[in-house]
Amino acid sequence: MKPEASKTDKSPRERSAQKARPGPSRRQILVGAGGVAALVVGYTIWPRERAVNLPVRDSETLINAWLKIDADGRITVAVPQAEMGQGVYTALPQLLAHELGADWRMVAVEPAPLHPVYANRAFVESVGADLPALLSGIAHWTAVSLVERFELQVTGGSTSVRAFWEPLRAAGAAARELLIRTAARRLQVDPETLDTEGSHVVGGGKRVAFTELLPDIDVNDAPTSPALRTGSGLLGRDVPRLDIPAKVNGTAEFGADVRLPGMVYAAVRGAPLGAGSRARFGPAAAGAEDKVIGVVSGDRWFAVVGETWWAARQALDLVDAEYRGGDLAESAEIEERLSRILADPDSGSAFVNSGDAADALAGEGVATAEYAVPFLAHACMEPMTATVRIEDGRAEVWVPTQSQTLTAWKVADALGLPTRAVKVYPTLLGGGFGRKVEVDAAVQAAMIAKEVGRPVQLIWHREEDMARDMYRPAVRARLQAVIGPDKTISAFGAKLAAPDLGASFMSRMAPAIVRGIAGGAGDSRGMVAGLTDLPYDIPAQRIVHAHVDMPVPLGYWRSVEHSYGPFFSETFMDELAARAGVDPLAFRLRHMDRQGRAAKVLMLAASRGTLLAPAENGTGRGIALHESFGTIVAQVAHVEASGPESIRVRKVNCVVDCGQVANPDIVRSQMEGSIIFGLSAALYGQVRFETGEAVQQNFDSYPLLTLAESPEVEVEIVSSDEAPGGVGEPGVPPIAPAVANAYFAATGQRLRTMPFVNI
Repeated sequence: MKPEASKTDKSPRERSAQKARPGPSRRQILVGAGGVAALVVGYTIWPRERAVNLPVRDSETLINAWLKIDADGRITVAVPQAEMGQGVYTALPQLLAHELGADWRMVAVEPAPLHPVYANRAFVESVGADLPALLSGIAHWTAVSLVERFELQVTGGSTSVRAFWEPLRAAGAAARELLIRTAARRLQVDPETLDTEGSHVVGGGKRVAFTELLPDIDVNDAPTSPALRTGSGLLGRDVPRLDIPAKVNGTAEFGADVRLPGMVYAAVRGAPLGAGSRARFGPAAAGAEDKVIGVVSGDRWFAVVGETWWAARQALDLVDAEYRGGDLAESAEIEERLSRILADPDSGSAFVNSGDAADALAGEGVATAEYAVPFLAHACMEPMTATVRIEDGRAEVWVPTQSQTLTAWKVADALGLPTRAVKVYPTLLGGGFGRKVEVDAAVQAAMIAKEVGRPVQLIWHREEDMARDMYRPAVRARLQAVIGPDKTISAFGAKLAAPDLGASFMSRMAPAIVRGIAGGAGDSRGMVAGLTDLPYDIPAQRIVHAHVDMPVPLGYWRSVEHSYGPFFSETFMDELAARAGVDPLAFRLRHMDRQGRAAKVLMLAASRGTLLAPAENGTGRGIALHESFGTIVAQVAHVEASGPESIRVRKVNCVVDCGQVANPDIVRSQMEGSIIFGLSAALYGQVRFETGEAVQQNFDSYPLLTLAESPEVEVEIVSSDEAPGGVGEPGVPPIAPAVANAYFAATGQRLRTMPFVNI
């Protein structure tokens, strides 16, 4: 209900029971960003010296930087985050619509343009562990200021709802109060007697549509500190997703759906990973192909341009390109480096060093286990693609991107244009998982378009997409622990040998000023982020990362360091439980006296998954717990197995505490998708390299979990008043250790290396 509402007003429950008014079809959603720009006053959470550049049509009234209301009743919410299946085009508008009192059937969504008001400040904290020099060398507020200064709009780190929970609710609340004040003047009543519901201002038996109030609205009358709703409404409800109808009827626009007059197509091939300079390049053969326009050469890549994409793709094989030596990526050599650095007692830096961990772990009776995970590809269903048009000293880019900002920066740099001369139109993403925060395809498309003088659509073929990925790093780890007489862990240690993911990303993407502050590759707190905040009370801990240099580009992959850290720690917890002679659940709970919230999630998952019930021969249940991105997740895996090749995950019980929830169905969907994603990686995922080329380049050698292999998944959301946590990634970390622990329960054999199945 409206804060401090009159006692004579109907309750939110009574109002929600009223019959809904008819509204426009859901097909009117997903409004494009290419309208007429207007110089308007922005919402007051951002200084007014810079006008908001949200496009406004003649029939629309701009209420604030986040909200427009059309004369036909459509309510359009500007969303700065990329929709890649995780539901931000629903959850974020839902926050504003809840506060506004909107009829959900009238709500539409539009990509927000580049502007500091839409910058993702939460992203600084999410990736801060990867940038230790940045965040330790300057104050946190300075880091946030850099995000705003560079207009950093980026979708990653499970930050979307966390970053915009308050701004969008505040924008909706301010709009609600503005409409109420406008209606109060018209009705000549006290504003405190009015509220909003179903896109109407209501109270005292009167009902005025938002659209009737638009001519009288004075946006300068909006409150600067609006009160948020405290009662029921749209928040926490399973409202229908705004993106689904367009995806079902085929009107949704993905990267490859863009069509421009005079557009040509390009296919690309990159150099082997680690290769040196190009020694020979022969484009002449490609020119003989029908419908082929020519060949464009870039830095460590070349592209064929054609009248059709298929003609360009076929002609790639006719181009003769050779590269000189270099440090070609070889899996055998990489694995040797990882093992050597892990074994070197002088390598690495400790990022957690509490109690007497170092001395205790150097003594007698230390339990030790070593683990390994491989490189992983993102394997998005939609490969990398971008469409670019260059005219009159300006560039337009249509791209499925996780960051408009990074795309604009890098395209501008490649073309020698000011950033303001690059307009980015984000499309829907056919999967992202961190890969599409990268801008390589957009930069290539821009360079090709400049060379040929026509609009160009570049689409990477599947093999190129997987062979030139920015990979989840391979990691080797040694975990150690000392178990005391009370059968609890008195000292815990982990040493990880791995390349520096953050430095790899920064070297490609960051502005020079940030690269200078952050420094180069080396031992990094970010690489052990999945182990530095375990949900257990252990008095002495020592967590070390030892940097390993290797010629493989690294990128953010769904759950990042949490994709491997919990596999190490949670399987090790089960091993320690067995060593102590205590069942895995009880052993964990012995270390959770000060972890009440996590303990609740763990016990609920164990109960829902009947963890302690007797299991049939050849079956087992395993549990794992982890906190990441502000969210706690526990999972119980039910496994059938007689050996690694026969692992079958029949069911997964998942319990999640992600704080306050915007849309429960989206939370459930993300847990389900994360489990399938994580299972694919745990069972099958790996990329190996030979002479600089990825061995796995398509789904025949890099399989994803099939529908027939997919387990039943049950998700329970813990009711919580805590601040919102992320949900796009936290469901990934627990699944691999839960399966490994279940496999041990079924077979008595430990799984310490991923993938579990050798394909």
